[in-house]
Amino acid sequence: MNFHFIDWIIVFFYLAATLGAGLYGKRYVFGVSEFLVAGRKLGLHVGIATLAATEIGTVTFMYYAELGFKTGFASFVNGLIAGLVMIFIGRSGFIVRRLREMGLMTVPEFFEVRYSRNLRVLTGGLVAIGGLLNMGVFLKVEGTFLTLITGLPLAYLKITMTGILLLEVIYTVLGGMISIVITDYIQFVFLGLGTMIVTAYTIYSVGLAKMHAAVVTQLGVNGFNPFSNPEYGWGYIVFQVLFWLAVDTCWQTTAMRSFSTRDAETSSKVFQWTGFIFLGRGMFPMLWGIAALAMLGRQFNSLEAMPVMIARILPAGVLGLVVAGMLAATMSVNSSYLLSWSSVIAQDIIIPLRKAPPSIRSQMLLNRATNLFVSLFVLFWGLWYTLPGPVYFYLTITGTIFLAGGLAAVVGGLFWSRANAGGAYASMLAGGVGSIAFFFFHVPASYAGCGAFFLAGVGMVIGSLLGKPDRKLELPTSVGRVRTPL
Repeated sequence: MNFHFIDWIIVFFYLAATLGAGLYGKRYVFGVSEFLVAGRKLGLHVGIATLAATEIGTVTFMYYAELGFKTGFASFVNGLIAGLVMIFIGRSGFIVRRLREMGLMTVPEFFEVRYSRNLRVLTGGLVAIGGLLNMGVFLKVEGTFLTLITGLPLAYLKITMTGILLLEVIYTVLGGMISIVITDYIQFVFLGLGTMIVTAYTIYSVGLAKMHAAVVTQLGVNGFNPFSNPEYGWGYIVFQVLFWLAVDTCWQTTAMRSFSTRDAETSSKVFQWTGFIFLGRGMFPMLWGIAALAMLGRQFNSLEAMPVMIARILPAGVLGLVVAGMLAATMSVNSSYLLSWSSVIAQDIIIPLRKAPPSIRSQMLLNRATNLFVSLFVLFWGLWYTLPGPVYFYLTITGTIFLAGGLAAVVGGLFWSRANAGGAYASMLAGGVGSIAFFFFHVPASYAGCGAFFLAGVGMVIGSLLGKPDRKLELPTSVGRVRTPL
């Protein structure tokens, strides 16, 4: 066992405090708006904390550390792209400003407002499939981290996964986005503390010189140059730019933060400042992965190397604080993802297919029921699915199932008057087909990703030009429900 009594005490009190804070948020849930988008009342600082917390989890540290272990300093290109794209979106307000002005609660809702209800249902299906497959590996990766760093036998992996999920489900089902925002704020503090501690101990224990030497001897030039590294290259970099443009604007977990802010101006500022956090979000764990390479050698399991290294270098007490921080990251990400995918299934697939709109009470029950369904799927998928390669590549491709077509259809719908439902259908189907090729034909992630975005863009243009122009739609805004022509 790597954990000592003091470590278990720290983790226990953190979990109890988080659960209590999450349950406290239930008292402020009065309807669907509070449950899904926190009543649209988030200010700048809370918005930054919850957006950063929901997109920085244990799985994030694990897959970025794996990239650092496998590709050295060349992996930093991933962190740079993620951060700079988000800063650009925040500075320009690209897409996020207009979507916030529409007063949406889910991304597929845009497709009904702009195109058609049937397209909303199709889009909801693609969002749900991509999101569930994406989240399906979280618990296994997170459980692996916790069992390795605490020293628990791997036989306890399934019990650990189930326990993590159960805590998240309790307060997410009851308090929705309000509970998530409250716990995110707490978790953001623990997450930042844990990140700084691990980084400081890593540099002190391993040393930058030893990390540099390990990359030179074990990876060579490919460990420094992303353009020569076979895992990356120009095609991969283009794919990542497009991918993060889509994630920051059209991915449900990210978009829900934009929809929850008090206005469009606040939404843009939240993205701008969170972008700087995203630069460190990638590079710090990549540095940990490089340190693990220097300490353990290239023959070690790439996914398990980072937690094994941390367990060796951190003393008792400090290890408990770090695990509390990682649990903070885990719970903030998973609870947000649970709410996002369950809300899409309820709001964008089931409710639009009903003949009569449900009451507010029925909507609340439906959202909570789909939350439980998503939790069970995630648990069982995580137990048996075997990853085809690095975790990061799997996550980007499963996300691209919706994101490729989603980005093309949203950009076309917002900025091209000629865009129509036919083009949106073509973009969604073409983007999904391109992404799925990664699984069935074992196409490299960069080829599958670039291909998916290219096919989606071509489908949007050709489909729109072949069909009749849609009538000009007036898009509702959340401020006084003023209607602004597209």
